[in-house]
Amino acid sequence: MKALVMGGGMAGLATAINLLDLGIEVELVEADEIFGGRASSWKDEDGDMIDNALHVFFPYYANLLNFFNKMGIEKNILWKQTEFYYMQEGGKDAVLRFANLPAPFHAAVAFGTLLKSYTGVPKWKLLFTAGAMGGAVMYSDRKLEKLDEISFGQWLCRRGPKDALLPLEPGINGLTFTPSWMISAKVMINWFRKVAADPDSARVGFANGGLGDIWVDTCLDYIHSKGGATSLKSAVTAINLDGTKVRSVTVNGEEKTADLYVSTMSPYSLRRVLPKEAFHYEYFRDLWHFHYAPSLSLQIWFDRKLTDVDVTFFSNKCIFNTYADLSNVLPDIFKGGSMFEMVLSPADNIEGLPDEVIFDIAIEQIRALFPVAREAEVRKYKVVRERQGVYRAYPGMEKHRPYQRSPIDNLYLAGDYTKTHVSSGGMEAAIWTANHCAELIALDKLGKTHSLNVEWKPKKGLTPFLKPATQVGAALGGLALAKGALKLLKASRSE
Repeated sequence: MKALVMGGGMAGLATAINLLDLGIEVELVEADEIFGGRASSWKDEDGDMIDNALHVFFPYYANLLNFFNKMGIEKNILWKQTEFYYMQEGGKDAVLRFANLPAPFHAAVAFGTLLKSYTGVPKWKLLFTAGAMGGAVMYSDRKLEKLDEISFGQWLCRRGPKDALLPLEPGINGLTFTPSWMISAKVMINWFRKVAADPDSARVGFANGGLGDIWVDTCLDYIHSKGGATSLKSAVTAINLDGTKVRSVTVNGEEKTADLYVSTMSPYSLRRVLPKEAFHYEYFRDLWHFHYAPSLSLQIWFDRKLTDVDVTFFSNKCIFNTYADLSNVLPDIFKGGSMFEMVLSPADNIEGLPDEVIFDIAIEQIRALFPVAREAEVRKYKVVRERQGVYRAYPGMEKHRPYQRSPIDNLYLAGDYTKTHVSSGGMEAAIWTANHCAELIALDKLGKTHSLNVEWKPKKGLTPFLKPATQVGAALGGLALAKGALKLLKASRSE
């Protein structure tokens, strides 16, 4: 049995490996000049590493970490302290530092440390933020599902004053490339519940080098060792149907045939190559609900150190939101002065600007946040436009995410935009969907159960006791009020 996997990003590479492990012959085709998709890296003309974006890992990426273990590359994730720095004008920082305490007290202490120094919002407004997010931790999965119908901005506006979510905005922008008023409330609260679940889950990991070297090359070596075939610059231009089956796929003008076809292409690419008869199925019509959330990445090399921080920075009201000084994160690779890698998103209003204009805006903002940068020289910079963006998780998008088994008998889908409960997108979603695709193929075509995906289980801490404790407290408070009212009533009658 042969499978043709279309798309060589993270989901495509993982799918190819999973199918080879099932004993299925695999051919992997990729339209780009490199494999890896959004999780890739390459060298520039000076030999410096260029990331397509700033990638970070979280401990709740259970399936991604399992996959890295399988590939023998798990030690290439450098885990950092559970803290995030907010940089403010004039070099003033505020730190969200999670304590090693049972949940949710670890998060309460972290918020307390942020409250001391964060000046972007009055402290009384931040208390509303804390109350809203603290309550969200106790939401049931059923309640969370319903929140996909409203935006995160709408959800928080019902619970706090204007600007109360400002400290959350950089993380929202960096994760989803979408502003809070456009992103599904479910998406962000699901992420917050996981990051704030226990003291370990907020830790951030960085790849110890370029993802192209660490995981892409390792995956390709594995595929080739198993007899799999791979090709670059091999663009799928048509998927050819014969009734309810794929007959062939046109790649660079040549028809290729297989027993199974797996698309790990983006929804935008897939809907361009499907034949018109495919759109009689609502399943494929759903692909037209997907809209692109643009982003850019900016790398700047300075001639001196601007920071000594080796974790993630956040900043508000800049064209960048999430960034890191990779000279501290990866000192063996980025030597000498600071090298800032920055996520520029939402990029809707800047992606059309020339690189030099984007740099000029960013460097002015960097100098406002880091006064020492005013004396530093920029050795070089790179605006990275390649392999950027994700789908925009508007409210209501969850119901349009396609399941991995399509209505076409021998066509399956994988990719972080396809249906999964783990997140709205990203690396963990890519691996989960690649795993589930292989699980379905094993069941449908090989008649066997094959389990790959696992569920992440956070430490419960004291969080499970909060809801009943709150309910008991409310009941006791109500009882006390009733007793007081009864006493007042008796007193008034006796008069």
